[in-house]
Amino acid sequence: MGSGTLIWTMPWFKNTSNVFEKTVLGGWKFSDMTLLRSGLSLDMTYSGNNAGYPVRPDVSGQAIKGPKTATAWFNTLAFQKPVAGYLGNANIGVIRGPGLVDFDMALYKTFPLFAKHQIEFRAEAFNVMNHTNFSAVSTAFNSSTFGQITSALDPRIIEAALRYQF
Repeated sequence: MGSGTLIWTMPWFKNTSNVFEKTVLGGWKFSDMTLLRSGLSLDMTYSGNNAGYPVRPDVSGQAIKGPKTATAWFNTLAFQKPVAGYLGNANIGVIRGPGLVDFDMALYKTFPLFAKHQIEFRAEAFNVMNHTNFSAVSTAFNSSTFGQITSALDPRIIEAALRYQF
């Protein structure tokens, strides 16, 4: 689990005497925000006819670790319906959910106009690597999607903006 941020003022064309190079090509900044996170611990649930009490399924004895795909994040055969009248023996946090790999980057420059007026151009990209980041795993034992990934975070998003400052 970790994160990092950097802002880099690019040194090119900074001290040139050519006005065009200095104004248009010089003074650009690059920023990056990286986030790497392991998955959260998830609890199994089972809602059956047990006088309305929430219960967990029983562990069957098979290995829980699965292929970690969208259709089978864990081995669903590792769990079974609890005996009637009992709450189930699956531990809390027995499943590790999907992690997060995210690289957000921006390239920007401020262009002076006059006095205290300036225009800032920004080009930003979120999830630059377009890495699929799953966000939810169905842990409800009696659900038709049990063990499957049910949603994902946003794919790559690119945007550009102009900001007038005065």
